[in-house]
Amino acid sequence: MACLSKEQIDFIRKDLKKRNVSRSFLFEEWVDHVCCDVETMINKGMTFEEAYGKVTGESGDEALKSAHRDIQQFMNHRYVGIKKLLLLAFLVYAAGWIINLRGGINLIGLASFLVLCIVYLRIALDFFGKRFVNRINILLGTFSFLAFLGTLSGILLIFLNRNFGMGTRGHGVDFTVFGWFFFSLGCLIYYIREYRSSIERREMKKVAWFVALAIFNVFLSAVSIATFPLYRFAEKYLFYLIGFILGYNALAILALLFTRSLKNTLILSLVIGSFMIVFIHSPFRSRLPGGKPKISEITLTLNAGIAPDRDKLYITMYYDRFPDRPITLPLRKTGPGTLAITMPSYPYKGYLYYSVAEDSIGAREYLGTNPVLDSLALNVPRNKNYELKYLQQE
Repeated sequence: MACLSKEQIDFIRKDLKKRNVSRSFLFEEWVDHVCCDVETMINKGMTFEEAYGKVTGESGDEALKSAHRDIQQFMNHRYVGIKKLLLLAFLVYAAGWIINLRGGINLIGLASFLVLCIVYLRIALDFFGKRFVNRINILLGTFSFLAFLGTLSGILLIFLNRNFGMGTRGHGVDFTVFGWFFFSLGCLIYYIREYRSSIERREMKKVAWFVALAIFNVFLSAVSIATFPLYRFAEKYLFYLIGFILGYNALAILALLFTRSLKNTLILSLVIGSFMIVFIHSPFRSRLPGGKPKISEITLTLNAGIAPDRDKLYITMYYDRFPDRPITLPLRKTGPGTLAITMPSYPYKGYLYYSVAEDSIGAREYLGTNPVLDSLALNVPRNKNYELKYLQQE
């Protein structure tokens, strides 16, 4: 069985470069495909020149088109398992917001985002593996890896904040949006290269659409990043920006479905990732049945031995992050020598400032006028029982 020599392979590689296909990410696979066709014809009795002329002669363009289709199909099949997993994760993620799981959406959302991160990482490793084809693949691998790091760190911070009250200062949002931006930029560069090296007109139209999607995602992610330092000014407009992005991505997903473009891993990951990242930060999630935060119960207990002998006292309190939202609730006798209240609380870590009085008006007045207030260091949901002190009013 004949095999091509190094000189013959180098000849094929140089000749294909002259045909303006060398910019493609798949160039080496194209070379291998043409070499295999040439070897097959040599084994049938042709010389190298006759075989290569047959492949690239009168029907050269068609041969290259066939090679492109075959290689694209092969590359897409490499990701078929992970694409199915990504689509499944997205469907479960979407269903979780509709079905009320009493906070279980947090775990479902985390698992879905971890799948998205795995896809980003897999793509990054593939680009790095193709660095010998073109140096720009190192840049594409770097952008995909930054998307992996940003999305992973951001979603972990969001999960810890919403479930364990960890203070993140909004960095979870920052990291995920930056991850979206870097992946969009990588997709844009990749599809521009694919457009320049495309041969078939139909394929050029499809890749041009992918380029447009990538450009728009770069623009939208850049606008989102610009709102970070301008948050006070942009806050009242964020609802419209988020709504527009989600609507645009929903239409893009439907368009990919109807045009049978879901097999394109990069653009599928871009659109699904964009939708998930924006939706997790949107106000729409809290309006869905499954979007209600997980609520824990905490119990505040007062020793009645240091308080007036009453069956009910009043506590006025506010969280340190929300000093403008005080609330007054009754403490009721729960047993010999104790008054208590059990109330719902979101996963919260911080301080609860409070005052206790014999009537609700007095408790509120004391909270507003006394500069020295007692406080509780909350750590919900890890700690759910807290002891109160009775503050004697002057």
